[in-house]
Parts: sequence; structure tokens; C-alpha cells
Amino acid sequence: MSWTNGRLYSLIFALLILTALPYRVFATEKVYTLAVVPNLPAVTLHKNWTPLVNYLSQQVGVKIELKLYDKITTFLEETKGDQVDFMYAAPNMFYLAYQKQKYIPLVRGSKMLRGQVFVRKDSPYTQVKDLKGKTIAIVGPKNVCSVITRHAMLTGQQIDFNVFFSGSTINVAKSVLVGKAAAGATLDSSMIEDFPEMQKEFRVIMKTQEIAPHPFAAHPRVPKKVRDAVTTALLNLDHTEQGRNILKAVKLVGPVKADYQRDYAFFADVNFDLLDRQQSN
Repeated sequence: MSWTNGRLYSLIFALLILTALPYRVFATEKVYTLAVVPNLPAVTLHKNWTPLVNYLSQQVGVKIELKLYDKITTFLEETKGDQVDFMYAAPNMFYLAYQKQKYIPLVRGSKMLRGQVFVRKDSPYTQVKDLKGKTIAIVGPKNVCSVITRHAMLTGQQIDFNVFFSGSTINVAKSVLVGKAAAGATLDSSMIEDFPEMQKEFRVIMKTQEIAPHPFAAHPRVPKKVRDAVTTALLNLDHTEQGRNILKAVKLVGPVKADYQRDYAFFADVNFDLLDRQQSN
């Protein structure tokens, strides 16, 4: 069979085009997933996290995809399993995932977290022990403020109490104001930053020790060079106003390198089984 000049030229042209195309078109591109704790509506999280994901993908030279969830239970199942490469979670949720997968914390915000228990200003309760057998309003069973305040009361103060999960910080405050709960437990920063006008209505009777905030962490299967590149890229964002705005949107303000032993080993002393049993009461 003989080739016509036209067919021969077409074949040569096609081969030239194929060899000129970037190799990545044919290679399987590694895609890394970033799981974000569902502490806000998915639409809001997508808006807040997309600029950071795009920035990291560009700076690190790998493709990172945002993975969002509608339920915390699903998020916990996947992060404790083998489903994601990077994760951003509350410190207590990170610890639970670390127990299963040994995630490596890379970066966290520099502002520490602290839980608080408060009552109405006209309340007869002056110390946590006065709340024995009473109802305390808390955002939810898995929230970090819930975990650290209940841990402090059950172990440090050694009192039994009932819990009422109200769903949000503002609902906790309202529950205390209307007398549905004798006290409320939140992060001190949540009340100060989100509802400063309500501060005058309450009296704080206990504060927990400070703990490190939410880490941006990597599964140990992620190559070290990729982990290091992500760490550097996140820290570098703090050098420009635009970068700081991106960090602020995802609550990684004032980023610093994270360390498991220094920042999150505290949760090894938390009796999560006891807290889980209490939430069903």
C-alpha cells in the first residue's frame, strides 16, 4: 500500500503536534484533597477556601481539590479513615484523626483558644461547683469549646451536670438569658468577637487553659517535599495584605508552624468516651 503525499504530510504533522504537547497531558496528574471541617455552610466555606486552594495549587505545583461536607460525622469518618490528604479541623477533631492516621500538623493560627463558662449577671451561681445537677447550654457535642469546657468541669471540678446542645454561640447566650439553661459554655473569643454587646449580660465563672487552634495538617503519605512546600506557602501569605486577607477568611491568622507534641498532645488526657456518653443524657 502506498501513501499519498497528502496522507504522509498529515501523519508527520500529527506526530509533530503530539511530541510538542506537554508531558502532563498524558501523565496522570496527582490530585490532593483538602477536607475542611463543616463549621459553616458549604457555600460560605467554598467562597472562603477557594482562593487559598488556588494559591497553594499554584505555589506548590500540585493540584489540590477542596472537599466539603454537610455533616461533621461524615467529616470525622473520612479523616479517621484513609480518604483525604490534607485536613483543616478543630484541634479535638484533629486529635481523633491523628489517633487513626497520624496526620502531621503543618501550620496553625497564632491566637490560642480558651473555653469559658458563664451565667447571667443576676445568677445566684458564683462558681462552677454551684452548677452541679444544673443544665449547661453548649453549641454541640463535637465543638472544641464543648470538649474542653466539659473536660475541665468533669475532671477538674468533678461535677455532674446536664447538657443542652443549642447549635450556635448566639443560641447558647439566648438559652442562658431566658433561663432555659443555668449557664453557657463557649469559646471566650466567640462571645467577644461575635456578640460584644451581650458581654454586659453575663458573668464568667470559669475559664479553661489555653489550647492551640485548628491546624492545617497533612496525611503522612503526602511526600515531605510537598508538605514542606505547603507549609512555606502558607507562612508566606502572612507577608502581604492580600495574603493576610486570604488567611483571615479561613481563620489561619498569624500562621506559625504547628507541632503535635507542643500543641495537641493535651487531648490525650481527654476522656472522649465519657463525653460521648454524656451527650446522650
